[in-house]
Amino acid sequence: MLGNDSVMRSRYLWCTTLFLLCHAQMHTQVLTNTLPAASSSVTDTESQSQQAQPPTPAADIPDDPSLQLLPAARPEPVPKTGLPVRLEAKEQTHAGDVTTLTGEAVFYYKNYVIHADKVVYHQSTSTVEAEGHLQLEGGPNDAIFTASHGEMHLEDHTARFFDVTGTLGVRHMGKTQIFTTPDPFIFTGRVLLQTAEGSYRILDGSMTSCRLPKPDWALVSRSIQVDDGKASTHNSFFKFWQVPLFYLPFVARNLDETGRETGFLIPTGENSSTKGLVIGEEVYWVINRSMDMTIGAEYWSKRGWHPKGDFRYKGQDLDGLTVRWDALLDRGIEETLSGATTPTLVNQGGTDILAYGRKDLSTNTRVAGNVEYLSSYIYRLAFDPNLTQATSSEVQSNVALTQNLRGFIPSLTLDRFQSFAGSASTNGTPVVSVPEVRILHLPSLRFDVPDRPLAFAAGNSPAYWGLGSSIADLSRAEPHFHARNVGRLDLYPHLEWPLHLGDWNILPEVALRTTQYSGHQIPDLLGTHFNGVPFVTHDPLNRSDVEASLDIRPPALERDFTLSRWHRELRHVIEPEIFYRYVTGINNARQVLQFDPTDIATNTNEAGYSLTQRFYLKRLGPQPCVAQPVPEHQPRPSPVPDSSPDSAPAAPDSNTESPHATESPNCAPPPREWASWQITQKFFIDPNFGGALIPNRRNIFDSTLDLTGVAFLTSPRNISPVVSRVRFEAIDRLRIEWDFDYDPKAGRVNSDNVFAGYSFGRTTVGLGHALLNAADESGSTASVIQSQQVQPFIYFGKPSDVGLSLALNARYDFTHDSLQYGGVQAIYNWNCCGLNVGYRKFALGSLRDESEWLWGFTLSSIGTAGNIHSSTAVFPTPDVLSRMY
Repeated sequence: MLGNDSVMRSRYLWCTTLFLLCHAQMHTQVLTNTLPAASSSVTDTESQSQQAQPPTPAADIPDDPSLQLLPAARPEPVPKTGLPVRLEAKEQTHAGDVTTLTGEAVFYYKNYVIHADKVVYHQSTSTVEAEGHLQLEGGPNDAIFTASHGEMHLEDHTARFFDVTGTLGVRHMGKTQIFTTPDPFIFTGRVLLQTAEGSYRILDGSMTSCRLPKPDWALVSRSIQVDDGKASTHNSFFKFWQVPLFYLPFVARNLDETGRETGFLIPTGENSSTKGLVIGEEVYWVINRSMDMTIGAEYWSKRGWHPKGDFRYKGQDLDGLTVRWDALLDRGIEETLSGATTPTLVNQGGTDILAYGRKDLSTNTRVAGNVEYLSSYIYRLAFDPNLTQATSSEVQSNVALTQNLRGFIPSLTLDRFQSFAGSASTNGTPVVSVPEVRILHLPSLRFDVPDRPLAFAAGNSPAYWGLGSSIADLSRAEPHFHARNVGRLDLYPHLEWPLHLGDWNILPEVALRTTQYSGHQIPDLLGTHFNGVPFVTHDPLNRSDVEASLDIRPPALERDFTLSRWHRELRHVIEPEIFYRYVTGINNARQVLQFDPTDIATNTNEAGYSLTQRFYLKRLGPQPCVAQPVPEHQPRPSPVPDSSPDSAPAAPDSNTESPHATESPNCAPPPREWASWQITQKFFIDPNFGGALIPNRRNIFDSTLDLTGVAFLTSPRNISPVVSRVRFEAIDRLRIEWDFDYDPKAGRVNSDNVFAGYSFGRTTVGLGHALLNAADESGSTASVIQSQQVQPFIYFGKPSDVGLSLALNARYDFTHDSLQYGGVQAIYNWNCCGLNVGYRKFALGSLRDESEWLWGFTLSSIGTAGNIHSSTAVFPTPDVLSRMY
């Protein structure tokens, strides 16, 4: 046996030697790390003595075959300084590299804070074990975890917690909680595993946005993954008030306030008397970080398909673009038209597209615009969910490219104006919607110079000059009237000289104006051509004038009154103004085609006055002032005092005077304007406006348009209506605005608009009243168009308030003795869910008599199911509601 063993041992030796010599990869490898020392407890003296001795062969060749080719994979030892941690506890014990904290233990690491009854810290492995009322705060997601016990590996950013309740997006500032995201993430779990910094996995848990321990709703799942600002789960159940309602195969929720996710939105549904049963769905598409789109459709059981959507783009600074569209593929509704005996199928479908945006090409150049296309006014009137938009008969589009060249402003404008007034019906019979008026500026090129000092070789003079100029291609079309491709060149240089004589301010101004047209009109004074429609001719026309004006503002009159009973001081200020204007040279105003305010200039010789009264109120006695920042040029107190005797204190004592104090105990409060009243009137020395006025017709001139927007000129006159504007805010939370125009010649009120609103507690009540008696034309003769509407409203609470909120509003038309609109909406919000119900009714003539039930159910961080949104809500928009309170 010994001989056989010797032969076998010799054979293995030769085979191994030949294998090592012949194999290409079996050569000596260079190792990046030397082998670790045999013992880590060798002292420095022993280490130096060992290095002085020559190495032994046993140290060069390890006995373990696994260490002959590759070094052992071991983590490098922790530096002597250790991790930047801080420990606090009633009792601390140390055993080697293990530190044990007991009794109100607090462990600080970076921006993490760990509280527990007991904490064990292993310095060599950077491991923390905690148990008993464990609470962790901090991290990149502002996490707050509460658990029974857990284990954390600080260097690897991994951890494991048991019986966890936690939040992401909430930060403690003392005793105050601050939400660092608009919708914090709240969860519970049997086990929480941290796989990396900011990445978690929740086992046998739930997620919600409601307060614990009894959330209104929760998603329960076996596993929830939190990573990259998103929480996702599969095979979860939705619980509402602790009752499982339905199964969800997949749910993803963004935890970042800027997070967006492509997907389907919550389906919509409603029931309307005109639309029938409505069912719809939309898809939200995140195109990139700057663009997104929502597109979808609704099916109206009584009318057909209603596609809709919007596109949004947000660029740098003010750059942006928004496009919204909706349409109705109407299959028609049977109506019995006036004079007919059998029903007729009437199509009320249409398309409405709106786009608005802005692009800054440079610091001084931008393009901006608002473009809308409406194919049918009947579609808007019959189906638009917003009352104000539904009753608006005008559609205006304009796009402008503007550049500022050191005060010289060239611009290129494209403008389109449509008015559908009078085209929706004829004698109560619906007709095809044809624009009543269409005015185009395609294009209009302007060059404007705002007022600037008139410069001479010796320097600037006290006079100012300015220029307005434009060249445009214009078109206007309305029934029986068409003026296409009319060219217009307009130049308007002006010169003014401000004078300040003591407290008197005087502004004289002179100007020249010349306007060249490639066509003009011939008025039908007898009313034989389609009831007074002018004739259009393409013969050129020139209109020129000379203008002079004078604006005098005498010193304001002031007087103070002491209201001792209310501890107030009242100041009454009267601001008078006198103005005069003279224009001559326009002898062909009747022949000018009218496209915009440039074309309504006439001769005039007029004077007028304006008297404004203002009432200011302020408290008597000293009041504390709001702290003001210290100016930058003044030295500021040092936040940390140094050791020198000349150093400034860290914070001045409130009882010590300091030259850097930011508030004074004896500071007079600023006065508040609580009421104002302005009265304006004009006197026309030339009652015929140089022959431009056509008797028994509605006349609109620039002299009347800059006074009031209500047409009143139907015959020669020397006096204008009295225009009154009142603003009253004397009582806190009470606001009254009253615009009143009275015509002494006609002996009637031309307009009377009142808005009054008062808020007390959570309640806001108010009333809006609008009365109009404006000049109009019926055929070729002047007439009066009348309207009177009242809009009462009551708002209790806000849509975002917890508890009950209620809104009621209506619009009643006294002219037609009918209720045009009425709505009521009730909202009840719990902790993180809300129920929304309401009812609306439209009565807009024969085209729309609609009753609509509103409903909505909102879950925080998930969305709202129902048909209530900003355009259908009875509550006003948040910005309007905030101004009422």
